[in-house]
Amino acid sequence: MKKINVGKFGLMMSLGLLLLIQTVASLGIPTPFPTNLRMMRGDTADFKMNIQGINEPVALSCSPYVEEFDPLIITFKEETVTVEAGEIKTLWGTVEVPNNAEIKTYEGTVHATCTPVVEGGEGGGSKITKTPGNKWSLSVVATTAERNIPTFTTTTPKEVTPTPTIPTSVIITIIIVIAVLVVCVYYWFEKKKKK
Repeated sequence: MKKINVGKFGLMMSLGLLLLIQTVASLGIPTPFPTNLRMMRGDTADFKMNIQGINEPVALSCSPYVEEFDPLIITFKEETVTVEAGEIKTLWGTVEVPNNAEIKTYEGTVHATCTPVVEGGEGGGSKITKTPGNKWSLSVVATTAERNIPTFTTTTPKEVTPTPTIPTSVIITIIIVIAVLVVCVYYWFEKKKKK
């Protein structure tokens, strides 16, 4: 039977977990809701979107925007919002279809540019993060039979109390300490066996 080197195994596991944690920690925006808007020229519809700062260690000041939706007009009820550490922030917006819009499906990308909130509550930290783009499509249709504009209340929902999170740097430090302890214990037992 082959002997497993516990020290090397512990080190490989720690590195694997470190890479996994770095992949999971992120700032993101899911596709806005409703996802299947079909509107006619002249229509206006409300939508909502989330900015997820679940794994962020600090509060962020974020400005949402949508690219590639011309000539559709996208406006947000708030130009800038604060996303507390560990929070999912819901934003409300409006889509307006001008009378000269082509009858077709438009695809846009939803983003937000975020900066860490500094003392005093203003965005101004040195780190600027642009969220990964999330595609959103909207169809401009010719008849009322094709139209689909779900209605829902646009009152701002109660904000979710942020769940305390452990910063990624603390988790990484704990993993490294555990890996070092595993290696030290292994070599201590090996040394004791030889005596």
